[in-house]
Amino acid sequence: MFTERTKTVKKTAITSLVAAALMVAPGVAHGATYKGKTSSGHPVTIKVDGNRIKEIVGGVRVSCLPIQGGGMPMGGSDVFGLKGTMRIKPFQSHSVMGKPAFHWREVTQKHDLWLKRRGEGYSGRMRLQYQFMISKFTPGTFSIYSCAGGATFKAKEAS
Repeated sequence: MFTERTKTVKKTAITSLVAAALMVAPGVAHGATYKGKTSSGHPVTIKVDGNRIKEIVGGVRVSCLPIQGGGMPMGGSDVFGLKGTMRIKPFQSHSVMGKPAFHWREVTQKHDLWLKRRGEGYSGRMRLQYQFMISKFTPGTFSIYSCAGGATFKAKEAS
């Protein structure tokens, strides 16, 4: 027969062992969020669940050049953003429909991501590329712009 004190001691011992095992267990923390900065000074956030990325969002520097029809070059920042479940691997490329910072309609954006696990965080490189067309005042004329940009980043686990 166990007394109440013996039951309490056993529960405390088991709880301590489980907590110690969880702290020592290798691997990526489930549901972890990593925050940092890109080389262009914009924030970057990575949400990880196990060995899968749930979301990565960061600001990148982008330049848009007219490749047909003339026009002025444009430059500024845009959002590199991927949501969904992706395996953590050194390189991945995704094409998604999204609204860029320099155009009013959705375009096909190509996102390239190079990723490395570094101790308590992640480092890597992001690249964003897309094209769009702007109609001019004269009917039937237009300019086509090609935009590309990117940044390197470092992110540590947010506390």
